[in-house]
Amino acid sequence: MENHPIHTTLISELQVLLLEMPGFQGFIEGAASAAANRAGTGTSATVTVRRDRKPMAMAASDPIASVCDEAQYAADDGPCLEALDTGELVTSSDLRSETRWPAWREAALERGYVSVAAFPREVRSGVDIALNLYSPNVDPWDEGSLALGNLYADEVARAMHLHMRGTDQAELNADLRAALASRAVIDQAIGVILAQNRCSEDEALKILRAASQHRNVKLRDVAASIVEAVSGSSSHAGGFRARTP
Repeated sequence: MENHPIHTTLISELQVLLLEMPGFQGFIEGAASAAANRAGTGTSATVTVRRDRKPMAMAASDPIASVCDEAQYAADDGPCLEALDTGELVTSSDLRSETRWPAWREAALERGYVSVAAFPREVRSGVDIALNLYSPNVDPWDEGSLALGNLYADEVARAMHLHMRGTDQAELNADLRAALASRAVIDQAIGVILAQNRCSEDEALKILRAASQHRNVKLRDVAASIVEAVSGSSSHAGGFRARTP
């Protein structure tokens, strides 16, 4: 696929799109519109993402195509969902004689589409996307249009993977910051208990845990109340004062 003659051009266009569009959602919507424009006159494009077996519309080149996607989700049947289930390209060159996906087929024909192609890609375990092309023309899927769809599907999946990896890292960083903040306030509370009770660090921690269990309050929250009471930011911190049993 890397040797396809339009590959370099498409990559350049998508890189420009990535720089110009505000945010990841804007990029995916722009990619769907670009795929539709390149696939042929009257063609529409959508992007479906399925996470933990739940499909949802991510982008569409126009509202009519989006309605067709929603019809698939409602019926739990359609070319996009079949492509996601099998991991294989699914096409139909003339929906008027198609016997698969009856509910979706009727919705597509009512909106002027007579052919479809769905290009699935795995993003990572449990997450897949499909680029869907809808055309008002009979038998529009030649070698060039299928190669085009594959290229756009590859790039959308790659962008989705990078976005999710960045999101995961951001969430991990936030969790680590929260954990460090909790550890810091617990250590401060242990210091307060040590000073008040002249006990060991292990005994201070036992006192803190006992207070947490007695109140049915998180350890960090009890620790924060002790620190606030000493610092004066909370007058009595719920009435807690650490004492040895």
